[in-house]
Amino acid sequence: MNRKPSPECHGSAALPWLTGLVAVIAAGLWLLLGPAPEALVFDRSAIADGELWRLVTGHLVHSDGTHALWDIGALALIGYLMAGQGWRREAIAFGVGVLAVNLGLWWGLPGLERYCGLSGVLNTLMVVALADLWRRFRQPVFPAVGLLLTLKLGVEMAMGQSVLIEPDWPGVPLAHVAGCLGGLAFLMVDRARRAHPALAVSSR
Repeated sequence: MNRKPSPECHGSAALPWLTGLVAVIAAGLWLLLGPAPEALVFDRSAIADGELWRLVTGHLVHSDGTHALWDIGALALIGYLMAGQGWRREAIAFGVGVLAVNLGLWWGLPGLERYCGLSGVLNTLMVVALADLWRRFRQPVFPAVGLLLTLKLGVEMAMGQSVLIEPDWPGVPLAHVAGCLGGLAFLMVDRARRAHPALAVSSR
């Protein structure tokens, strides 16, 4: 009996509207407020004083135009790669990425006062997207890209800076590592959910 393809099938025409919305918000903040708006960046002292919105908005603003262009463009690409996996899955992965990067910044770099940009969360989404693509298509290009991502992170940690761009604010390699760890944590929970369908909650 023929079945109607689900949104997770490779024939899905589902659009990555959630990541698209985040990209539009980030672009709008850049166009309207410019680089690193003081009230929105991750600022340790301000967060400690109760300005908790910075834990989210800090990931949506950028230090300069090149920084914004790279991050927003990469988000659009990763959103395309995740298309068809369900908006709730995208939302949960994004939320896990925000949480993982915030924890990494707060506890892993106690001397870091200010941070902004999507790059840490992008690493979470990239890990999830590559795993999903591997599960669906089993093409060697996806683990190869994962290996390159791992090598990039290793070089960044060794050098103490980003390797692809040099934004006005110094790069924070630990944010990228924390994002990847968030992606791996998401996949571990998701694998357990798939292994025990009775405990599963729909990702769509």
